Amino acid sequence: MIARKKIFSAVALLSAGIAVSAHAASADGLMSSSAFGGEHQFRSSINLGTTLTPSLAVAGPVETSSSALPDAPSAVLSGSYIAPAMASYARPANIAPKYAVDIKPGQEAQPLDAHDKVIFGLRDAISPFSFVGYVVSAGYSHVTNGQPNYGTNSTAFGQRFGATVARDASETIFAESILAPVFHEDPRYYVMGDSHNFFARVIYSVTRPIITRTDHGHQTINASVLVGYAGGSALSYTYYPEINKNFKDTAATFGGSLAGAAVGDFVSEFLDDALGLFHHRRD
Repeated sequence: MIARKKIFSAVALLSAGIAVSAHAASADGLMSSSAFGGEHQFRSSINLGTTLTPSLAVAGPVETSSSALPDAPSAVLSGSYIAPAMASYARPANIAPKYAVDIKPGQEAQPLDAHDKVIFGLRDAISPFSFVGYVVSAGYSHVTNGQPNYGTNSTAFGQRFGATVARDASETIFAESILAPVFHEDPRYYVMGDSHNFFARVIYSVTRPIITRTDHGHQTINASVLVGYAGGSALSYTYYPEINKNFKDTAATFGGSLAGAAVGDFVSEFLDDALGLFHHRRD
C-alpha cells in the first residue's frame, strides 16, 4: 500500500510538471497551435491526462474525439499490472514451516490435511537427517553383527544398509503418510523447550513414540506409529535373511524401531540446547 501511494504521487508530480511546462510555453508564444496539439497528444499517449491534475490542465484549440482519449490512470495503476509486482509475502517468524518435522517452543504449527501428511511422510523418509540415521543404524548392526544377520564383510554392510532403508522408510510412510491421516494424528514432534526441567523433557521426549497429539492438539495413544512400525517390521520378513524370519526377530525389529524413534525425539528435544552450549563455549 505504501509503494502504491508513492507511485501515485510520482505520477501526479510528473503530470503537473508537464502541464506547467506546456502552459509556460504557450504563454511565451513559443509554440504554435499545431505544436501545442502535438504536445496535448503526447500527454495523452503516456496516459497522464488532466484527470490527475485538473487544476493545472491547459485548454487548447485542438479537439479530440472521445474514442481517442486514454483510459483513466487509476484503471492502469490500480489494476493487476502493478499490484502483483508490489505484492510480497513473508511468513511470520512464529509460524513454523508447513512441513517442519519439529515445532519449536513459541511457534505455531500450520494444520496438515491428509494430502499434507502424505507429502510430510515422503519428505521425512528421504530427508538427509533420515539418511544419517540409516547409516548409523546399519553401522551399529554391522559392528555388533546384529540382525539382519548378513555377516561382517563389506558386502554385508551394503545389504544391511539396504535393509535398514527399506525397513525405516516403510515404517515412516506407514505411520506418517498412511495411518496419521486415518487416525487424525499429528506426526510432528513438539519440542517442550528449556522452560521445563530436564527430567520432564527426557520423559516427554522418549514417550512420544507411544503418546502423541491429535490434529486438534489433544493427547492420545500414538496409534499411527505403533501400528505403522508393526507393519514395517512385519514387511521386513519378506527381505531379511532366512535366519531372521521368525516371530522373535520380527518383534525385536519392532522394539528396536520404537527405541530408535525415542532416541530421535530425544535428540530433537535437546539439539538446540547442545548447539547453543557449543557456540557459547566457542565464544
